[in-house]
Amino acid sequence: MGLAGSFVASLLDSPLHRVLSGSTDLVRYTGRRSGRQFTTPTQYAWRDADLLILVGRPETKTWWRNFREDRDLDVLVQGRWLPMTARAVIGADEPAAIGPLLEAYLRRFPKAVRALDGDTPEDRARQAVMIRCRPR
Repeated sequence: MGLAGSFVASLLDSPLHRVLSGSTDLVRYTGRRSGRQFTTPTQYAWRDADLLILVGRPETKTWWRNFREDRDLDVLVQGRWLPMTARAVIGADEPAAIGPLLEAYLRRFPKAVRALDGDTPEDRARQAVMIRCRPR
Protein backbone atom coordinates (compact mmCIF):
# COMPACT_ATOMS: atom_id res chain seq x y z
CA MET A 1 0.00 0.00 0.00
CA GLY A 2 1.39 3.38 -0.98
CA LEU A 3 1.55 6.55 1.06
CA ALA A 4 -1.96 7.69 0.08
CA GLY A 5 -3.40 4.26 0.87
CA SER A 6 -1.65 4.22 4.24
CA PHE A 7 -3.11 7.63 5.05
CA VAL A 8 -6.62 6.46 4.10
CA ALA A 9 -6.17 3.25 6.11
CA SER A 10 -5.02 5.22 9.17
CA LEU A 11 -8.00 7.55 8.89
CA LEU A 12 -10.49 4.71 8.46
CA ASP A 13 -9.07 2.89 11.47
CA SER A 14 -9.33 5.97 13.71
CA PRO A 15 -12.12 7.80 15.53
CA LEU A 16 -12.19 10.20 12.54
CA HIS A 17 -13.33 7.39 10.19
CA ARG A 18 -16.67 9.12 9.53
CA VAL A 19 -14.91 11.45 7.08
CA LEU A 20 -14.56 8.53 4.61
CA SER A 21 -16.63 5.65 6.02
CA GLY A 22 -19.70 6.31 3.90
CA SER A 23 -17.92 5.26 0.72
CA THR A 24 -14.50 3.84 1.56
CA ASP A 25 -13.59 0.68 3.44
CA LEU A 26 -10.51 -1.36 4.26
CA VAL A 27 -10.23 -4.90 2.97
CA ARG A 28 -7.93 -7.21 4.94
CA TYR A 29 -7.12 -10.62 3.50
CA THR A 30 -4.42 -13.28 3.35
CA GLY A 31 -2.67 -13.77 0.02
CA ARG A 32 -3.50 -17.14 -1.51
CA ARG A 33 0.10 -17.88 -2.53
CA SER A 34 2.23 -15.79 -0.17
CA GLY A 35 0.23 -16.39 3.01
CA ARG A 36 0.94 -12.75 3.92
CA GLN A 37 -1.74 -10.43 5.22
CA PHE A 38 -2.69 -7.45 3.05
CA THR A 39 -4.88 -4.44 3.70
CA THR A 40 -6.15 -2.17 0.97
CA PRO A 41 -8.68 0.66 0.86
CA THR A 42 -11.53 0.31 -1.63
CA GLN A 43 -14.76 2.07 -2.47
CA TYR A 44 -17.87 0.04 -1.68
CA ALA A 45 -21.61 -0.06 -2.20
CA TRP A 46 -24.26 -2.20 -0.55
CA ARG A 47 -26.74 -4.46 -2.32
CA ASP A 48 -28.92 -5.95 0.39
CA ALA A 49 -26.46 -7.74 2.72
CA ASP A 50 -23.75 -7.91 0.05
CA LEU A 51 -20.89 -5.43 0.05
CA LEU A 52 -19.76 -4.72 -3.53
CA ILE A 53 -16.38 -3.53 -4.70
CA LEU A 54 -15.74 -2.55 -8.29
CA VAL A 55 -12.19 -3.28 -9.40
CA GLY A 56 -11.31 -0.29 -11.56
CA ARG A 57 -8.99 -1.18 -14.44
CA PRO A 58 -8.69 -4.85 -13.32
CA GLU A 59 -6.03 -5.59 -15.93
CA THR A 60 -3.65 -3.32 -13.99
CA LYS A 61 -4.34 -4.80 -10.56
CA THR A 62 -3.57 -8.16 -9.04
CA TRP A 63 -5.12 -8.14 -5.53
CA TRP A 64 -8.56 -9.18 -6.76
CA ARG A 65 -7.18 -12.44 -8.18
CA ASN A 66 -7.01 -13.74 -4.61
CA PHE A 67 -10.79 -14.02 -4.81
CA ARG A 68 -11.30 -16.17 -7.89
CA GLU A 69 -12.72 -18.69 -5.41
CA ASP A 70 -14.59 -18.00 -2.18
CA ARG A 71 -12.15 -16.68 0.43
CA ASP A 72 -12.53 -15.18 3.85
CA LEU A 73 -11.63 -11.57 4.47
CA ASP A 74 -12.42 -8.83 6.95
CA VAL A 75 -13.82 -5.48 5.87
CA LEU A 76 -13.62 -2.33 7.99
CA VAL A 77 -16.87 -0.46 7.38
CA GLN A 78 -17.92 2.55 9.42
CA GLY A 79 -15.48 1.75 12.20
CA ARG A 80 -16.31 -1.97 12.52
CA TRP A 81 -14.49 -5.02 11.16
CA LEU A 82 -16.98 -7.33 9.47
CA PRO A 83 -16.07 -10.99 8.85
CA MET A 84 -17.05 -11.77 5.26
CA THR A 85 -16.50 -14.23 2.45
CA ALA A 86 -15.69 -12.80 -0.98
CA ARG A 87 -15.50 -13.95 -4.56
CA ALA A 88 -14.60 -12.11 -7.76
CA VAL A 89 -17.43 -11.91 -10.27
CA ILE A 90 -15.83 -11.55 -13.69
CA GLY A 91 -18.17 -10.09 -16.30
CA ALA A 92 -16.64 -11.99 -19.22
CA ASP A 93 -17.27 -15.28 -17.38
CA GLU A 94 -20.55 -14.45 -15.62
CA PRO A 95 -22.47 -11.82 -17.61
CA ALA A 96 -25.82 -12.64 -15.99
CA ALA A 97 -24.39 -12.44 -12.46
CA ILE A 98 -22.43 -9.22 -12.84
CA GLY A 99 -25.24 -7.15 -14.37
CA PRO A 100 -27.28 -6.59 -11.18
CA LEU A 101 -24.15 -6.10 -9.08
CA LEU A 102 -22.71 -3.51 -11.43
CA GLU A 103 -26.06 -1.75 -11.67
CA ALA A 104 -26.29 -1.46 -7.87
CA TYR A 105 -22.73 -0.17 -7.63
CA LEU A 106 -23.22 2.41 -10.40
CA ARG A 107 -26.43 3.64 -8.78
CA ARG A 108 -24.31 4.53 -5.74
CA PHE A 109 -21.29 5.78 -7.73
CA PRO A 110 -22.44 6.83 -11.23
CA LYS A 111 -19.06 8.38 -12.10
CA ALA A 112 -17.40 4.97 -11.64
CA VAL A 113 -18.60 4.15 -15.14
CA ARG A 114 -15.48 6.02 -16.31
CA ALA A 115 -13.33 3.18 -14.95
CA LEU A 116 -15.04 0.71 -17.29
CA ASP A 117 -14.20 0.12 -20.93
CA GLY A 118 -16.99 -0.15 -23.47
CA ASP A 119 -19.68 2.01 -25.03
CA THR A 120 -22.77 0.07 -23.95
CA PRO A 121 -23.85 -1.31 -20.57
CA GLU A 122 -23.31 -4.83 -21.94
CA ASP A 123 -19.77 -4.01 -23.10
CA ARG A 124 -18.95 -2.45 -19.72
CA ALA A 125 -20.39 -5.44 -17.85
CA ARG A 126 -18.23 -7.84 -19.92
CA GLN A 127 -15.11 -5.87 -18.94
CA ALA A 128 -16.03 -5.43 -15.27
CA VAL A 129 -14.69 -7.30 -12.27
CA MET A 130 -16.49 -6.97 -8.97
CA ILE A 131 -15.76 -8.41 -5.58
CA ARG A 132 -18.94 -9.63 -3.92
CA CYS A 133 -18.59 -9.88 -0.15
CA ARG A 134 -21.15 -11.73 1.95
CA PRO A 135 -21.40 -11.98 5.74
CA ARG A 136 -19.74 -15.07 7.18
